[in-house]
Amino acid sequence: MTLANWLTVGRILLVPFFVISLTYYEPGKDGYRYLAFWIFVAAAVTDALDGYIARRFNQKSDFGTLIDPLADKVLVIAGFLTIYFSPAFLIKPPVWIVIVIVSRDILIVLGLLLIYISTQKVTVQPNMLGKITTTFQMVTLASILLLLPISPVFWYITVVLTIFSGVIYIVREGKRLNGSGRKSK
Repeated sequence: MTLANWLTVGRILLVPFFVISLTYYEPGKDGYRYLAFWIFVAAAVTDALDGYIARRFNQKSDFGTLIDPLADKVLVIAGFLTIYFSPAFLIKPPVWIVIVIVSRDILIVLGLLLIYISTQKVTVQPNMLGKITTTFQMVTLASILLLLPISPVFWYITVVLTIFSGVIYIVREGKRLNGSGRKSK
């Protein structure tokens, strides 16, 4: 396994510690919120670092191509759901925004599974809008963890990006799935 893949696996392994820190946070126990923030930052940095290492040192792999976006989605879904259900966070997105963000990410994972079942292979093709969306999702989570009053601006931008990137994903992968189905007949 490559260094890039180890960093991705490390990001997934940070998620339980991130969630536990968020779970123990309550007003007056800000240490847990700051711990969650720094764990989240470490996880976000591994996201940038693993991609850089994979490209720079030719460590791209099928495993990395599949597990990297999955790691992002696990981190983002865990963050939004834990913050939403935590009574300690007074600044948090409305439920409909959390549903949109979580639904898109679950839809992508289920779509990849469907493509694999249908074609016996999966080729993850990230696009720039998807990368920007993931970045905004992470910035939004960081702003909420820091209790920044500007957080609502971030989550409204994030939900718009999430919707557009989700639609683009569905259209692109639907065309790809239909195209592969026609070729095999």
